[in-house]
Amino acid sequence: MDAAEKDGRFAWANFYQAFAKQLLTWRSRRDERVAGIHQITTEVAGMSHLQDKPAQGEPYPLKDICPFTTIGLFNRTLTDANRSNIAGHLAKLIGVSETVPDSFAGVPVLNNQKSWFFSSEGKRHTADIDKLWEMFAQALNYADNPTNSANFIYSYDNASGVRNVGWNLTIGLYWCCPWFYPTLDSQSKSYIQNVLNITILRDGKKGRSSGRNYLNIRSDINNLFSQPDCPVHSFPELSLMAWNRADDKEQKGWKVSLLDKVKKLCLAKNSPHLTRTEFIETYREEIQAEHPDNNTIEHTISHYLQKLRKDGELTFHGNGKYQYIHFNNAAVPGKNNASYTLSHLIEEGCFLDEEKIHFILQRLKDKKNLILQGPPGTGKTWLARRLAYCLTGEKAPERISAVQFHPNLSYEDFIRGWRPGKEGRLELIDGPFVNAINKALNNPAAKYVVIIEEINRGNPAQIFGETLTLMEADKRTPTEALELSYRTAPDEKIYIPENLYIIGTMNIADRSLALLDLALRRRFAFIDLKPVFNEAWKNWVNQKFAVDPDVLNLIESRLTALNEMLANDLALGPQFCVGHSYVTPAAGQQIGEAIAWYEQVVETEICPLLAEYWFDAPNKVNDARKVLLAQ
Repeated sequence: MDAAEKDGRFAWANFYQAFAKQLLTWRSRRDERVAGIHQITTEVAGMSHLQDKPAQGEPYPLKDICPFTTIGLFNRTLTDANRSNIAGHLAKLIGVSETVPDSFAGVPVLNNQKSWFFSSEGKRHTADIDKLWEMFAQALNYADNPTNSANFIYSYDNASGVRNVGWNLTIGLYWCCPWFYPTLDSQSKSYIQNVLNITILRDGKKGRSSGRNYLNIRSDINNLFSQPDCPVHSFPELSLMAWNRADDKEQKGWKVSLLDKVKKLCLAKNSPHLTRTEFIETYREEIQAEHPDNNTIEHTISHYLQKLRKDGELTFHGNGKYQYIHFNNAAVPGKNNASYTLSHLIEEGCFLDEEKIHFILQRLKDKKNLILQGPPGTGKTWLARRLAYCLTGEKAPERISAVQFHPNLSYEDFIRGWRPGKEGRLELIDGPFVNAINKALNNPAAKYVVIIEEINRGNPAQIFGETLTLMEADKRTPTEALELSYRTAPDEKIYIPENLYIIGTMNIADRSLALLDLALRRRFAFIDLKPVFNEAWKNWVNQKFAVDPDVLNLIESRLTALNEMLANDLALGPQFCVGHSYVTPAAGQQIGEAIAWYEQVVETEICPLLAEYWFDAPNKVNDARKVLLAQ
């Protein structure tokens, strides 16, 4: 037994493995087992969902249950005490002597409304439950003797086609052999892709992973476990970390949402003071709509108001009275600008993981200068402006300056230079960067942002000039001020204030551009953006433009296949992948026939781009076109 299996947090694993092996011996005694389960339902709470629904007629107790649904009986959203109670009764029924666990750290649970691995009688096929039994048997066999994967893959792909099974199949495999199989529930998928940087392909039935790819994912994760810098070293630890991370994200979401509403209420009152009662009366219905499953809204609001107090956002004055500490620093040239938070960014169509957005904003706050870099179509320009809004806390375009670098842009254009004045004579004219500096100096309580599009299309070191030195976060004080090349007074010096931030964008696929000056690189934090075809993207396009999920799954699979071709091409690489913006409709766009729209995008936008990439290899363009259009 290795160190991971000795971890006391996962003592439950012994029971789960013993339960699975003993359950397999009941494969030919299913009637007897089902009868025993229904007897248990009369003795313990939490099992009333075992009612089958025929195509016509009244519901009646299930006559057959697959092994995964059986284990799922004590892996639903129940209290730990209820889970232990149900597990104990089932263990006694099938003859498991292993100690029943009383804690379940790292065990994913099923949605109580969808906890069967098959459909009701009126919708399921005759062989569905048998397919799941066969998968169960092959999974245990392969875990004991992982030499020949063919039977496992066949059974996995077969079971994946069972209606209602979904990604829950991987949860079931994890329950059976938690040290051998990973779970691909939503939290774990997010962790695997965003923290471990392992791609989960959707090359199987119904847009999910195939059996072969599932085993590849398992192998890739296992290989990471042996690396000392890997944050987890076993599948149970991975699952636990993923669920804890999801809980943290939920808490952050609540706090961000409530703080946004606190700001709105204070701005509406033009006062930093508020009471718990007026906050609840103002926002109860809105918050309830955001969290329809929460039955204790008022209690939850009070809980997170206290968290905002601990985080230094509010002060408490007794009797339910609060003060928003940063009211005077909200820095709105008035109350007319709408507040803007991370939740607004996500609502507008940012498909990045919330934790990644927090990370990007923190790097911007710490470094002051940040560059978003990535392949075409990864939303760099779109994200840059909205990150600026998040940083300032509101949609305040008057505090954002945008400029695009190009080969002919000079220091005189960007910083300061001689230009014809009003009377036709040459005058020293401040460029957009100095103008932004002056605005920030005149309003130190507010944050200002300069957005530089295509920062590597010009000569940044030449364009910034001496201000390149002033950009460093620790040099943003009057004592570090320098003279400009062109001065309006003999003793004039300039510095960049702390409340001015710079966000640049950079297309890393443009072969015509030179590498950035190393001195400039040292002054920026670089954030890589990649094509995102995740659930957030699909849900957003589906909800905003009514594009069918099956069409979105098709688009995802084809763009993923194309990007694999591009990434594996020795002459190109990952920086030449095609981003999600190409297949994300613009706001207000009307999508009629979704497939026709997608094919038009391929023919008029993506294929011309590929022709530029493979200008000397038209056969590769044709191959890619076939992948995209499945011709």
